[in-house]
Amino acid sequence: MAGLTTAPSIRKGLAKNLKAASPKTMAAEAYARLEEMIILGKLTPDTRLSEQMLAQALGLGRTPIREALQKLRENHLVDILPRSGVFVTRVDFRSQLLVMEVRHDLERLVARRAARRASEAERQKFLQLAAAMRLAGETRDKLALMAVDRQFKELSLQAAANKYLTAALAPIHAHSRRFYFTHLETTNVPIALSHAEAIEAIGRGDETAAVAATELFLDAMESFTKAVITAELAEV
Repeated sequence: MAGLTTAPSIRKGLAKNLKAASPKTMAAEAYARLEEMIILGKLTPDTRLSEQMLAQALGLGRTPIREALQKLRENHLVDILPRSGVFVTRVDFRSQLLVMEVRHDLERLVARRAARRASEAERQKFLQLAAAMRLAGETRDKLALMAVDRQFKELSLQAAANKYLTAALAPIHAHSRRFYFTHLETTNVPIALSHAEAIEAIGRGDETAAVAATELFLDAMESFTKAVITAELAEV
């Protein structure tokens, strides 16, 4: 995928920042890698998955794979059918407009709560992720963008400390990542940079700026979504 790679030195520095920002459990690593494979089309819709096959492919035990599959099911990226198996879900990109409609109010609340409630350690992680998001956007590194986006969403929900917000937004975030990164070639750097502004404002503890930057990011994402869907419908 042309234009989406970084120089080794840039990627090395970014990987260091990401590692410092969000150490992973084995189950979290399994989830991140499987979500990435689904988003990148390495695991296509209707593909039947097995714990044994995935454990061998990822070099992980079956227990973290099983936990990751349950989270993928909760986030509507796979279906687990009794006596049939685990299957990658199909994609209805037009539903992303409904997702965006729900996200606006919820994301503003998360941004406000996270900016207000984050610990000092969490604030430092937000600032690291903001720098990583800005770098990934400027260098158009798709894999890094996916990793930073996932870690930011997880950290912001952790800092917001509201289990109902987490339950509501986790599947919405997963769906949005699948939509956005499937169409990354049609987007532009300002979306990533506006996202970085929101992350940085949360890290500074500036509630007003965090909400305002989040609104700008979501408005840009909604415009992007409408443009993609319009283009897809024109091809039908």
